[in-house]
Amino acid sequence: MQFYARHNKTMPPRTLISQACSPYLTPVLVAVAVLGLHYPVPASGAEACPQVSPVIAPARPAAALRDQPIHIRADEILSVQGGASEFSGRVEFERADQRLKADWVLYNKTTDTLDAAGNVILENDAGDSFHTPKLHLQLESRIGYTGPGTYTLGRQQARGDAERIDFEGRDKTRLSKLRYTTCAPGQDSWFLRARELELDEEKGVGTARHASVIFQGVPIFYLPYLSFPITKERKSGFLIPEFGRSDKLGTVVGAPYYWNIAPNYDATITPRILSKRGLQVQNEFRYLGRNSSGMLELEFLADDNEKNGDNRAAGTYVHRQTFSPQWSANIDLRGVSDKDYLNDFGDNLGVTSQTHLPQNAAINYRGSLWSFAARASDYQTVDRTIAPIDRPYARLPHLTLSANAPSTPNRLRYEFDGEWINFSRDVGITGKRLNLNPAVSLPLSNSYGFFTPRIGLRHISYNLSGTSDTRPSLTRGVYSLDSGLFFERDVRWGENTFVQTLEPRLYYLYVPHKNQDALPNFDTGEVDLSFNNLFRDNRFSGGDRVGDANQATLALTTRFIGAEDGAERLRASIGQIYYFDDRRVNLPAGTVTRNTSDTVAEVTARLPGNWYVQGNIQRDMDAGVTRKSNIYVQYQPERNKIINFGRRFIRNDIQQTDISTEWPIYGRWTFRARSLYSQRDRRNIDSHVGVEYNACCWAVRVAARRRFVGGEQVKAVMFQLELTGLSSLGSVPQSPLKQSVFSFPSQPAQAAGTQAP
Repeated sequence: MQFYARHNKTMPPRTLISQACSPYLTPVLVAVAVLGLHYPVPASGAEACPQVSPVIAPARPAAALRDQPIHIRADEILSVQGGASEFSGRVEFERADQRLKADWVLYNKTTDTLDAAGNVILENDAGDSFHTPKLHLQLESRIGYTGPGTYTLGRQQARGDAERIDFEGRDKTRLSKLRYTTCAPGQDSWFLRARELELDEEKGVGTARHASVIFQGVPIFYLPYLSFPITKERKSGFLIPEFGRSDKLGTVVGAPYYWNIAPNYDATITPRILSKRGLQVQNEFRYLGRNSSGMLELEFLADDNEKNGDNRAAGTYVHRQTFSPQWSANIDLRGVSDKDYLNDFGDNLGVTSQTHLPQNAAINYRGSLWSFAARASDYQTVDRTIAPIDRPYARLPHLTLSANAPSTPNRLRYEFDGEWINFSRDVGITGKRLNLNPAVSLPLSNSYGFFTPRIGLRHISYNLSGTSDTRPSLTRGVYSLDSGLFFERDVRWGENTFVQTLEPRLYYLYVPHKNQDALPNFDTGEVDLSFNNLFRDNRFSGGDRVGDANQATLALTTRFIGAEDGAERLRASIGQIYYFDDRRVNLPAGTVTRNTSDTVAEVTARLPGNWYVQGNIQRDMDAGVTRKSNIYVQYQPERNKIINFGRRFIRNDIQQTDISTEWPIYGRWTFRARSLYSQRDRRNIDSHVGVEYNACCWAVRVAARRRFVGGEQVKAVMFQLELTGLSSLGSVPQSPLKQSVFSFPSQPAQAAGTQAP
């Protein structure tokens, strides 16, 4: 062996020792980061929070580490006796991706033992480091210990301290009297404290004893024993408890337990104490197979104190199955024990406003040309105001078959849609219905326009019960001609250059009339008028009516596309249908004699100054009244600032405004609010107001909420404490930053006129 000493510290010649040796110290603290792996909820809101990406270190197999040479740099070589070498003064010990710095190092090649003292720093390429005054380690067996010190975990941006670390073999490490946090250095707003933490990498398990969470110096959670996975493998155990309060449930306390049944099965069982109602048990069971996945959710409340001691329950079962690239299946079953269940236990407007719960199962085939599906569908009606005669039919079964040949310009295109359904219900007419819809078209297109003639056939036949005419049928031809042109020019708005398009479109539709008033109506209604629906070949949805038509649609669209980036900045469209004959097929039965439809217009714009606008309107120009309108305006000057305004109007039905905002107000404080209000009913639908304080490594959110549920206004105060990288306690309404309805193209828009609509 050859040694080189660095005596002159002002001119250090990079002194080096190179030799092959046993494996050096593996990272021992990386596993501590799993304390934050299972509930990783990033902090949001405060712009000052640093955005740091985890360090990604290359994986190194154990055999490769064992064969790596050791490099040692030092100011002075104190002695070399037999297999022991002693170094002092800025000692740097390096092998593979592991590095050790210390004031003094003694390495014994014979026993493969390393002792270090004085400002010992142990590091690796992943950004993990451990600072301690002393270290003793037998490298081959990985048995040793350190003194008190601090550690940093680069992958998780976590840090902490421990009084001692004992290395007890290749796969086991024990930390004593430790702390763990994701807060920045110098900030101990929260930390996890434990008397002892054992990390067993072979079993993939971490075990902490006498663990507590300290927040702002106050213990808020304690467990005498805590076991958790330190790898991607899951482990059974209790999760963070649930706390809350509402007018309908009272004080809520829940203790979720996670059960890792098998690698592809797990369950979360949550007993919940509801002070106003009793003990409720919730269970979520999940499974995952090579070609399938699913979830079963059940919840049960015995002897509801607010419901005359009734038992209350709800359940959901969802399954997805893939048999081959073409064949698949799915199941979606939902149900509740009574019609008030969603109003009493639902926690958001989307749940409490449901009137029918689906119960569906399907088998699907999707090939290059043909698609087939066999479904069974039913619903549980949970709205008491819906009469049995108005409730939806069960479809047992529902078979569909369709074919769509690839669309090739200037060549014939063949289409087919067919379905057979058995409609079942306790009241009214029931029976079976067959729909057949073949068609052929010739799409002709080039760079400046398109022209598409199309001929189709619609056939409906029934086999009914509960009526005198058991086998009615109908066959009608459907003839349409779709055409359009594309014009474009360069325009300037200020210093910006755009390509403006002008796209006139003419659509003609002819369907001969036949009286259909005697046909049943299982699932059919007139579709809402919108810009896209101006070009439908049937004004009805469902399969019980074929709308008679002799009409033409005139429409115009203009777009402004950025000349440099190709992004669509504005799109505006307007259109109207002109009728040449009266419409005599209607629901309910009657004749409509108007010569024109309402005028429909829509606009989507991305304006300068971070303004976004989206709106549509349906207006009766003859009567001078607006039938429907929607407008949504968004202002978002920065990532964490947003104002949303929406207004929805349907004449004689709905008139609502929806206003929400999230805006920093001072330092790390952020204001959040939303109001969904019905002007027609003069009542609040769902509103909340609250604040957030975000300290990067933790955040607290408080909100006061008021919702209209079950004919009454329900109030609640909601609280959430989030410890970044560890967990969150409680829940609050969704951030307005996540409520945007805009979806602008992320890629440059396609040049106008390249294909037919």
